[in-house]
Amino acid sequence: MLLGLVLLETLIKLWAAAHLTPGSDRVLLPGVLHLGFTLNPGMAWGLLGGLSAPLAALRLLVGLGLLWALLTHRLQPAQRWPLVLVAAGALGNAVDGLTRGAVVDYLTSPLLDTVSMLLSRQAFPIFNVSDVLVSGGVLWLLVSSRRSPPQAAVDTAGGTRRQETP
Repeated sequence: MLLGLVLLETLIKLWAAAHLTPGSDRVLLPGVLHLGFTLNPGMAWGLLGGLSAPLAALRLLVGLGLLWALLTHRLQPAQRWPLVLVAAGALGNAVDGLTRGAVVDYLTSPLLDTVSMLLSRQAFPIFNVSDVLVSGGVLWLLVSSRRSPPQAAVDTAGGTRRQETP
């Protein structure tokens, strides 16, 4: 699944780089999701734009580290699927950073632009499926961690079990 997501994202980025130009605006879902194009050497809102190679290396390390943890079953079952999404997104953007020196971003959202303008007076950054995978995986982890029941822990002082509170 993880490698399939990375391959799919790589193919979409190849298509976007070949068929979209900066400033293009093709409607996918009116008012919600459009196609645009930019090569982003940094992160959202152009942050760390001069650090393309270190960002690509960091994304690669995160993706490979999560892949290793997934393959060696070092994660709780509830963490596996969200971390598959995070790893796929990290690897998808690492491939771009390592091969192009920038990440291909191709999705825009007028709806997110409106919300972002109200909150920060800036348009929401153009993004890609890798960004959605990372954000979705992190959100999934946050939501699932809030819904997890308290777990019993060992009291190291007395050897008795107690309930941890969230």
